[in-house]
Amino acid sequence: MIEGLEPVPLQELRVLGAPRHWSVEGHLDQLTSLTPVRGQLNAEHRGNVLIVEGELSTIVNLCCDRCLGQYNHHLRCSSSELIWLGQSPPTEEELQNSEDIAAMEGLVECLDPRGDFDPQQWVFEQLNLQLPVVNHCGEHCPGPPIRPEAAVEASAEPIDPRWAALRGLQQP
Repeated sequence: MIEGLEPVPLQELRVLGAPRHWSVEGHLDQLTSLTPVRGQLNAEHRGNVLIVEGELSTIVNLCCDRCLGQYNHHLRCSSSELIWLGQSPPTEEELQNSEDIAAMEGLVECLDPRGDFDPQQWVFEQLNLQLPVVNHCGEHCPGPPIRPEAAVEASAEPIDPRWAALRGLQQP
């Protein structure tokens, strides 16, 4: 839990009338990182829309999918999101009546206007979206580990002709 990133009632943000600013520095419970998550976050209530912007960074340790080695990966994001404040997604009429109509195309999330905005959850989601789909340690990756004793044992066994093509790919 990062101190100071407790959920904030949306009504409190509405009454504030100005963007709320948070400085982020600490470790997230849901995301194991080597360095604290650092950055800043702003949220502004604008009628039916909550505008959230943030810049965040941290370093995580990942396991390479090819060689199974550990490597450090820098997560950095600069995100901006519009969140619709309503029980259901906006209708065309509601979008036409909104001040931020030009920016509404990226609208994907809805929050209950009587609920809370959880800045820590937003930070987690933005950083989690930056994690690579395929973990690869880089150009220097040695590839899958080959055990020399397994190669010797395998060569002594008779080869099923259906696997011969695959075995040929293993040979250097």
